Amino acid sequence: MAKLVILLSAFAVLLLVANASIYRTTVEFEEESSRGQSCQEQFERQQRFRNCQRYVQQEIQGGRRLSSDVNQRQQCFKQCCQELQEVDRRCRCQNLEQMVRHQQQQRQLRGEEVEEFYETASELPRLCNISPSQGCQLSSPY
Repeated sequence: MAKLVILLSAFAVLLLVANASIYRTTVEFEEESSRGQSCQEQFERQQRFRNCQRYVQQEIQGGRRLSSDVNQRQQCFKQCCQELQEVDRRCRCQNLEQMVRHQQQQRQLRGEEVEEFYETASELPRLCNISPSQGCQLSSPY
């Protein structure tokens, strides 16, 4: 009976050590992947969210909705969602804000256009059904 207790105790300790080792490996791997690239590097890798910029611009311009425009808008939207999906969750909102600022500098957006750009961009994660699912709180200058 004493041998059985010792054997079971040894087995339990071995099981705990193995479990702790698996947990440590998993945590180290996850930390490594999130440290792989900075948000800025991911933003540049995604070409500054080129398709998201295009989609937001199309949404703001709205106006005429020819079938070719609708198809182009849908394609742009899918590609935008793909760009967002390929960026770490922790970088999405920060990079969307950077996208808007970049667009503001490049296209010299004014007043209402800037506000609309911020509003539309902040909704992209929610529209794409990815986190943060409530959208982003972008700090619009308005």
